[in-house]
Parts: sequence; C-alpha cells; structure tokens
Amino acid sequence: MGLPADCLCLVLNLARAPQRLAAMQQKLSALGIAFARIEGVDGATLPADELARLTRVNRYYKPLRPGEVGCYLGHVQALRSFLASSAQFCLLLEDDACFEDGFLPALAAALERRRAEADPLCRWDVLKLCNTRRRWMPLAPLTASCCLVEYGPSVPSTTTAAVWTRAGAQRFVAAFAGVARPIDCDLQHPWEFGLRILSLHPPVVSAEPVPSTIGSGKPRSRNPWPKLRYEARRLWPRWHHFSRLYGPLFWLRWRRGTTCPPTDDRA
Repeated sequence: MGLPADCLCLVLNLARAPQRLAAMQQKLSALGIAFARIEGVDGATLPADELARLTRVNRYYKPLRPGEVGCYLGHVQALRSFLASSAQFCLLLEDDACFEDGFLPALAAALERRRAEADPLCRWDVLKLCNTRRRWMPLAPLTASCCLVEYGPSVPSTTTAAVWTRAGAQRFVAAFAGVARPIDCDLQHPWEFGLRILSLHPPVVSAEPVPSTIGSGKPRSRNPWPKLRYEARRLWPRWHHFSRLYGPLFWLRWRRGTTCPPTDDRA
C-alpha cells in the first residue's frame, strides 16, 4: 500500500545504531514504505562550548542532558530536510518505532481528511501516532476503529512517530533558537509555536522496548520544588489554550478507554 505521493517518510538514526536502522528497514519494507535516513545528532559528541551555547536558556526543571540536546537537533535537522523537499506531509519516525495493525489505513484516512478539512479544530499541524495517554476527546472518525482525537489536557510526551504538515514544520523550525526543553516537552507547549497537535486513537505506532539512545543517566534530585514550579508555570497557559478551543469546562469532555467510537462526537 505504501504512503500517499505527497507524504515523505524520514527515519532518524544515529551512526552508532546500524542494527536499529536495519530493523526499521525490514518493518517499513513490509509495509511498502520507502524512506530516507536522517543521521541523528549524537549529543555525547557535541563540544562543551556548543552544548553551553545551545542550552543557555533553560526552561526545563533540570539540566538538559547531551542526549536530549542531540535528539532535539536531530528532529530539527529532519524537518529542514522535509522543507527542502516538495512533499506536503512528513512521516517522521525514530528508529524504535513499531507499527500496529491498521497503521496504513488509519494514516491514509487521516491524511485524506486533513487535505480537505475545513474545521479549524481538526486542522492539525502535527499528528502524533504513538502515545501513552488514557484520557482523550474524540474529534472526528477516520476508520471503523480509529479516531482523530485531542489528548489532554497535555500533548503526549513522545516523539517516536508523528506526521508534520509543511506549515507546521516551517513554524517550528523558524522558532528554533536553542534547546530550552527536551523536544517532547517543548511540543507540550503548542501555543508557543502556534501549532495544532492532535493524535490518533487508539495509537497505531508503539515504541520498541529497547534502551534509549539518548542515555539513561538522568540527573536525580530529592528536591521536588523545581518540577512543581515547572508544572505550576504551565497551569494557566495550558488551561487558557484548551478553554479557548473547547470552552472553560473542557475537562468534562475527556473520555477514557482503549477504543474510540467511529462517530463524530463534537456536539
């Protein structure tokens, strides 16, 4: 089946992980998807002065790890490659992505609807395909078992698999001036980039349970206040963002469960 002609597939992969690239080649070949490899940025090899320059503004609650910086740079590099092409959409994958049954039909339906979408609530700039969220708001049916949804009240913190529109990639790349948070946390602040970020439910991509190439040496602290302050600063912008879209009682519309009804439930 493969991808539509206007959708480019890019796979982020570090030079030190050829086995992961080989595994992705097998998975995508089985789906009939051609892809281009984007060499990721290995944060462990970045010079100290470059790391300091890139992270001079820190809006996270703890110091950024070199692997997190490299991951962010790799995604920006991939989006720039997308923008240098003529494609209108980009399926951007990390090299630990695994594809669920129904992945291609759901993706094709999502792209077909997005091309003709008139409702601003459903005109996404980024469509996340992998998530670990249980609460969701159905926005539009796509297939018999998959819906377009808003996860909330926060964007899923994963960058394993997503589809970007050209306009969304342009806005995100234009705003890039350094790494102030991990990229998945930055995308949890869509109002800062003017992005509309939606998801497919149930998810059609999962992350393979393999060690992260970002690194496992997370700084640990017994002091909870930095994270509490970080979350507190997000409360008002997040509430304002969602209430502007769905009304001040938006949380009453969240659902739970693993299935999404194939009905238009925006009333």
